[in-house]
Amino acid sequence: MNYPDAFDQLEKWRDELRRSLSSGDLIDAIEDRIGRESDPVRLRILNFFLADEHLAQGNQSAVLAIRSKDPIAEVHHWHHEWRRANEGADILPVLKDRIGRESHPFKISALRHFMAEEYRDRGDYASSAAIYLDVFNDNPTEPMPLIILAGQKLNEEDQPDEAMRIIERAVDVALRSGTYRRHALGVKARIALRLGAYRVVEDVLRQITELKFTRGNADIGIERDFLDRLPPGSIDREVARRYDELCQKNGRSGAAEGWWMR
Repeated sequence: MNYPDAFDQLEKWRDELRRSLSSGDLIDAIEDRIGRESDPVRLRILNFFLADEHLAQGNQSAVLAIRSKDPIAEVHHWHHEWRRANEGADILPVLKDRIGRESHPFKISALRHFMAEEYRDRGDYASSAAIYLDVFNDNPTEPMPLIILAGQKLNEEDQPDEAMRIIERAVDVALRSGTYRRHALGVKARIALRLGAYRVVEDVLRQITELKFTRGNADIGIERDFLDRLPPGSIDREVARRYDELCQKNGRSGAAEGWWMR
């Protein structure tokens, strides 16, 4: 079961309980299910719902406590604090050591992402790419490692053809998994712009416009930079107009008058 399906299933379970339970009893029911759940993805979703219920009750301290225990948030906090306390020190050996001692899959993934970023920032793109590919191969339903790698190939390594090869794979994974579809397609549009493949950009705009979302479809917000950078007359005006309307609806306005309006 992919992430959106798991999210939707658990959300329906939560909503069904809401019809018969008080807020306090619903919190108890979610906590009970958390205690019996072993799957890390479903556990993360359930904790998200638990934080939602506490937030609705105005219990901000409970919300912060739940969020602080999130495995990915915990790694990000640790990384930030280590950087702040050890300015100028080499974090790579520390990351490698912690990865070797860690058992939680989400924490390991987050730590490996930080290690890949560290190699990238040092210009060691081969080591960075190898980590992103290893992370993806460990969880081939997760498109984010390929999305990040495609961006690296485009922006840091100036290899748009290789970036396109990688993002095509990422888009396929994103569409199948239902997560980060808009993110993957946006990166594909930027790569296509670099290659002058404007029909590919047009197809991306059409795909993003037609995407359907539930709360389980984790993704980024609407982006429009690739629309505004298109040369005049390079894509179908109606496709551009519809994408512009989507951007406007989601609070992403561009120039006062786009070329497709002229």
